[in-house]
Amino acid sequence: MKNEDLATTRVEEATRRIPSIGLLGFAAGSVIASAALMALGRKQAALFVGQWAPTVIAFAIYNKIVKTFSAPYDEQQRVKHGDNASILKSTEEWRSQETLRPQS
Repeated sequence: MKNEDLATTRVEEATRRIPSIGLLGFAAGSVIASAALMALGRKQAALFVGQWAPTVIAFAIYNKIVKTFSAPYDEQQRVKHGDNASILKSTEEWRSQETLRPQS
């Protein structure tokens, strides 16, 4: 990733490969499993499994942010994805966009 250290880059590259629906399914499954364990009278296990859902949802949110808002690797990738793909623009690009906006 651009402007990130090696560890952050590797984590973001790894999390991009995880499908969001899989994380949401896992969170929903932990809620269902927790309810089933509670119904079976296994309160400690139910509480343990039930606490997975918010953690997985937080990870899913991070995953979505990484997929959606990560900076492109280089100029060619930014151009391929359009003008709104990155906030990392040169001064000339910002000035040209400002002149194209209609004045009110």
